[in-house]
Amino acid sequence: MSAVVCATLAAVLASAAPGSTISVAKGSDCAGVRIARDMPKQTTLNLGGSTLRGLVITGAGWRLRSGTYRATGGAMALGPNGYAIKIAGRRIRIDGALVTDAKKGIVIDQAAGVTIADSRFLLLGEDGIIASRVAGLTVVRNRFADVIGKPTECRVGGSVTLNVPQRACAGTWTDGFHADGVQMRNGVTDALIENNELSGAMQGIGQFDTAGDAPLERITARANRIAVTTPHTITLGECRECRIEWNKVTRGAGSIYKAVIRPGLARRCGNDVQDERPDGSC
Repeated sequence: MSAVVCATLAAVLASAAPGSTISVAKGSDCAGVRIARDMPKQTTLNLGGSTLRGLVITGAGWRLRSGTYRATGGAMALGPNGYAIKIAGRRIRIDGALVTDAKKGIVIDQAAGVTIADSRFLLLGEDGIIASRVAGLTVVRNRFADVIGKPTECRVGGSVTLNVPQRACAGTWTDGFHADGVQMRNGVTDALIENNELSGAMQGIGQFDTAGDAPLERITARANRIAVTTPHTITLGECRECRIEWNKVTRGAGSIYKAVIRPGLARRCGNDVQDERPDGSC
């Protein structure tokens, strides 16, 4: 099959044979693509040098290779307009991708069997990957860096000051973004977060819950290299049968916080952490 263009991509996805490979024409910039079919055999969408904006995947059995993924509304947009990719499907793999120009890179919710590998998450407003209610998540060999972020604002009269804590603001305070490399919450189970590189003005790998969220289960954070500027490098809380092992954790450039791991209920071992005593062996 010849490479497809944006105008015909939806029709090609709807009629593709299970197990086939679909290639998108180089230089294409397609918005509003939805992948909803359930494929019994892995079916590949090869992006190459093309771009998808606001991709939504609710189907099963799809692999997306290479390409660039952006949000339709860019890095400061609210809600789904700020997502580069939304996954609510099963048996989904994304590899070799560039995820950029989005508030949230990949949002995974009520999904199963999702793998994100060998990809770059750059120049995002907030989170690289945020996952909730996911059974089976693999995040391996990715790079998370260069978060744009949005600082807090304190407005007093006509003057606005950035990066002011709420307690120190004598006027109207507006919260900023809370960027995470990989955030898991509300019932994520059976996740492997391994051999990733996270750096810059973000929180690293963490369980950041909302009231009423279900605990995490069987999460492993292994052999990641983390140098971030926040207090949270690897932070887990109510995480059952979870492990934090063989990670290297240092302070990010310019950080005012110590580099430590907050394991919660997780077992930790073999980690090399700048501001803590050595862990025991695994």
